[in-house]
Amino acid sequence: MNVPHVYLDTSILVKRYVKEENSNIADTYFHQAQRGEVVVCMSEINLGEAAVVFDKYSRNMGIDARRQLQTMLSELELLERSSSVEIYPVSSQIIRRAVKIVLEQHIYIVDAIQLETCIEAAEAVFCSADRKLNATARKLGIKTARGVL
Repeated sequence: MNVPHVYLDTSILVKRYVKEENSNIADTYFHQAQRGEVVVCMSEINLGEAAVVFDKYSRNMGIDARRQLQTMLSELELLERSSSVEIYPVSSQIIRRAVKIVLEQHIYIVDAIQLETCIEAAEAVFCSADRKLNATARKLGIKTARGVL
């Protein structure tokens, strides 16, 4: 059975663990993954970037960054066991292609790495809460999730 793949960038991934606008989108994809209806894809770099965001929120909003990070990693580990999540390594090839996107599209390197990783996760739909990044994805020929900014 061919299950759809959705690439969650860090802006959506974090919304699963810190309730804010568009958190329902992240929740929906994770619930679908738990039922085996979708495979959630991301880059290893999302995990590090999420830690940075959790740390920032811990200082600004008083959340427990370590607890949020551990909750995320535990959930991803469970989904990985059921083949409902794919976490892609940051390879030198991805970085080289991402640098090209940075220079052509004038975006942040981590965003470019996420776009390149989405391309590597063939047929994955890109999902971000960042309008500019979604627009860049579409310019690169990457399908983006409907109903997201």
